[in-house]
Amino acid sequence: MRRPGAGAFFAAGILGRMPISMIGLGIVILIARESGSYGLAGAVSGVAVIAGALTGPVQGRLVDRFGQRLLLLIGSVLCTVALGGLLVAVRANAATWILYALSFVAGGTRPQVGSFVRARWTHLLGRGRALQTAFALEAVGDEVVFIVGPVLVTALATQWSPYAALTAAGVLGLAGGIWLATLRASDPPGRGKADGSEQARMPWLSITLLSLIGLGLGATLGAAEVVTVAFTTEKGQAGLAGVVLAIWAFGSLLAGLWYGSVHWRAAVERRLLIGTIALAVTLAPLPWVNSVLLLGVVLFCCGMTIAPTMVAVTACVEEWVPPERLTEAITWTVTGILLGVAPGNAAAGHAVDVWGPSNAYWVPFGVGIACAIVAAVSIAFARPKERFAHN
Repeated sequence: MRRPGAGAFFAAGILGRMPISMIGLGIVILIARESGSYGLAGAVSGVAVIAGALTGPVQGRLVDRFGQRLLLLIGSVLCTVALGGLLVAVRANAATWILYALSFVAGGTRPQVGSFVRARWTHLLGRGRALQTAFALEAVGDEVVFIVGPVLVTALATQWSPYAALTAAGVLGLAGGIWLATLRASDPPGRGKADGSEQARMPWLSITLLSLIGLGLGATLGAAEVVTVAFTTEKGQAGLAGVVLAIWAFGSLLAGLWYGSVHWRAAVERRLLIGTIALAVTLAPLPWVNSVLLLGVVLFCCGMTIAPTMVAVTACVEEWVPPERLTEAITWTVTGILLGVAPGNAAAGHAVDVWGPSNAYWVPFGVGIACAIVAAVSIAFARPKERFAHN
């Protein structure tokens, strides 16, 4: 953080990422309250998530070729305008397809700020231990976003107006995006070849498997969130669901701080495998938990494995991918996480209906096991021979 410009782009990155945790929840609260349909609210919110996942790798490729500034400016403005249009459309009882279209534009144009900031750290620090610490710091930043964002949306929606909640998401994203765009000294220069010649080769098999691990992490988060809400409701303590989930995120935050302070000698691949195994192990007791207090303790332990695993995924990308395609590769893993949340939600919801909340915790545990298997396969069969970093 003492490096010139680091504090500014880290802070701008936190601000620019706030919409990630605010837009979806804000859309659900707004549309559910205005239309009375949670089905419609969830569908419109899901469109924004899917759009962001689909356009993320495209954004990464463009940034690697042309730099971040232009895309940040255009994307931040378009996302905010689309959110404003969605507010007007909901207020005017517009046709459903208009809501879907505006949600798709908002989600698809939102800049992938987390990937952009990680690329700036690589540009600033080079490859090595300091970069691993920076990635851990970014994982902590992600947890801050997911702790503060939902609380802010809920407070604004209940104390003021659901329109104010979604407006705040747009304003924060616009401010963070424009601020980051103005920090040109830390913007990695575009490295793509303007003459149309072929870029450096992307290790697609490796990136696909790492993205599958991201998909599993997203599904685990989405499934555990739904089951936790159902569990606390069944126990007559529905109001504690948010507290328990915040404890989970806080555990990940603390683990990120600890992880970044350690000088790791183990290879990133080994850390990835250990992280996914630890995630599965800490998820295993959940089906036998019988109180909300004990649930909070177990989820705190689960959270301690989340940030280290995410950092290990990013570190593998950083070592396995040529520098000129780093942002694109990181956005693929982020896309995996985003795409995993919705199936995790759906699978867990179905499991709750069929098996009940406690047994439904087998869903995130099963996904955790799958993540560990994919990590083992990645290390054994898809690790590129060429390396681009040395810890």
